[in-house]
Amino acid sequence: MKKSYYLLMQLVVAVACFSCGDAPKDTANNDAATVDSTAASAADTTVAPNTAASPQQAVVQELAAFYNGLLPCKDCDGIQTLLTLNADEQQSFTLSEEYKGKKPKTVETNGTWSVMGNIITLSSKNGTFKYQVNSEGLVGLNPDGSQMDASKYLLKKVQGE
Repeated sequence: MKKSYYLLMQLVVAVACFSCGDAPKDTANNDAATVDSTAASAADTTVAPNTAASPQQAVVQELAAFYNGLLPCKDCDGIQTLLTLNADEQQSFTLSEEYKGKKPKTVETNGTWSVMGNIITLSSKNGTFKYQVNSEGLVGLNPDGSQMDASKYLLKKVQGE
């Protein structure tokens, strides 16, 4: 919850900073002021698109990582799950599920992911999967969006170097 709040605050600050860049500029009639004003306008035009995209890109960069956990399974000993969220242009993901027990098998799913608030949606040819971001990682959600048991359906963020 703290991480979600932190990301939301970053977004609010970025939007506030972006809206401040649209304030009217003082345009004096002398040549030096006109040149400065034009230079500032050109700089504003260049910076504005990057500023507008950066809050979302910052969220994507923050969430892009490896997430790992052993999830419950009705007819096996558990599903060792590794979810990789990439910060590439397509926002691709790879979900690798290794079923443990009697009939071990590994299933790999690829697709794209998106984030809205604190909900991550994975989209693939096999359907969509949703996860809720929390301070420890990602918690699987039911198809209707309701939360599963967080202690059983948690994929912990793998801390890198």
